Amino acid sequence: MNVAQRNERAKQYVIDKLDLASDFTESDFQNIPNYDYIKSILLALIFVPAKGFRGVVATAITGKYLNPNYDPLNDFYSCNPRSIFEQGIFYAFENRIPCGKSDPLNVAKNINVLDDAWAKGKRPQASAQAAVDYLHCIEAASNEEQEDLINYFFFKLVEYANSIASIQIIVPDQQELANQVSANKLLEFVLRFPESGTIPQLVVSKLMKKLYSTSTVVVEGGDESVFGTNTTSKKPADIWLESSNTPYNLFEVTVKKIDAKRLDDCIQSLHSVGMLEKQVSFVCRIPEDINSLSGVQNGALNYKGKQFNFVEIRSFILSMMAFLSAQEVHEVMLELQSFISQIERPITTRNGWNSIFC
Repeated sequence: MNVAQRNERAKQYVIDKLDLASDFTESDFQNIPNYDYIKSILLALIFVPAKGFRGVVATAITGKYLNPNYDPLNDFYSCNPRSIFEQGIFYAFENRIPCGKSDPLNVAKNINVLDDAWAKGKRPQASAQAAVDYLHCIEAASNEEQEDLINYFFFKLVEYANSIASIQIIVPDQQELANQVSANKLLEFVLRFPESGTIPQLVVSKLMKKLYSTSTVVVEGGDESVFGTNTTSKKPADIWLESSNTPYNLFEVTVKKIDAKRLDDCIQSLHSVGMLEKQVSFVCRIPEDINSLSGVQNGALNYKGKQFNFVEIRSFILSMMAFLSAQEVHEVMLELQSFISQIERPITTRNGWNSIFC
């Protein structure tokens, strides 16, 4: 069996398990030994925004399906988890179960032994510990009990996905609101529910693309399905402007602290794609995100020979919204509503949107 065949088997195995799980009810699992304990573990593992730990368990289960001798607790990486998850399990989960492209790798990080020491300090630690505990339960079970535990895991994944999908996302009626009222609501959403930076990047990207929609300038990035840092994904920035297929203005969008390491990472990323000479602007909260940087004057800083600009994200979003027509604002809101409705969006993001735009 070659790599492509193995990954396809992994994908089909998970698809079959999810399809089967849809036919179960909670009562089908109540005869599992230590049912209440097992259920509590799965609640801590699955019903949380963190995706990585349930990704670890899904990968371990699939690895055992592919190789019954696989020992995920003591030799997690021997199943080639990156390949079977990113090229198999991810596509089985896509649009069905909340997940990212590299969930198990984001939390395992080349660690082979999954134990209490590994779980300690992870965020949330309870979910990491639940992953370890559940794998221990699977390893200790008889063949028949093991299959029940595996089916229960997939049943709870489907249940969690259904609970998310049941939250209907409000479509704001922009015709009832002035642009700046909508802009302030959108800004509140960006700042209160940033989703690790995903939402600020997406909103800024959508607004910029709408502004330049009739221009020869092309806005790239922001809402791409690209995983990893700019350095690993070979992106010049979070968002950038192109003219005649040539990038010229680069934007990093964040609502987190910007320190010297962040600037060093940016320089490294620019160097890796040959764009050190391009203009870079950080769209961020001012002053809170740049308090640790010394020497910022008039919104600019020369750091290690590279000039960086800093733009206040609140005024940036409010200003862009002011240039759009009511119809264009409505179109942006529909695009955002579609994104928020995706199964991958956390419950906090979905409820946050509804609470602000209700």
